[in-house]
Amino acid sequence: MTTPETRKASGDGATGTVPAARTLEERLDDPDEPVYTVAVAAELLGTDSQTLRRVQHAVARASARPSGNQRRYSRNDLLAINAGLDLARQGHPPQSVARIIQLQHQMDGLLADRGDAV
Repeated sequence: MTTPETRKASGDGATGTVPAARTLEERLDDPDEPVYTVAVAAELLGTDSQTLRRVQHAVARASARPSGNQRRYSRNDLLAINAGLDLARQGHPPQSVARIIQLQHQMDGLLADRGDAV
């Protein structure tokens, strides 16, 4: 008998279990779930799709490409890209945007290791 959390692996005779598919609510609540297309993400961020792609590249966040090879962004992706857009609007060149965000991530990691609030 399977539980909601697991189901038997099928097809290859394996006896292990694999995680069950997440529910719609779980997926919608997950800030890392890539659900926003380029057009929707650009509209939410108040920019055009080309700028969105350039800033995404500068902040070194890879977008997911589920079915149909269409880029999709998560809420966390949008927050990171928005931070990059804010820096670009302040006049920072793309290379600086990438470096500033990289340093912020390093600092956040160091603070988390120390147990300090971010």
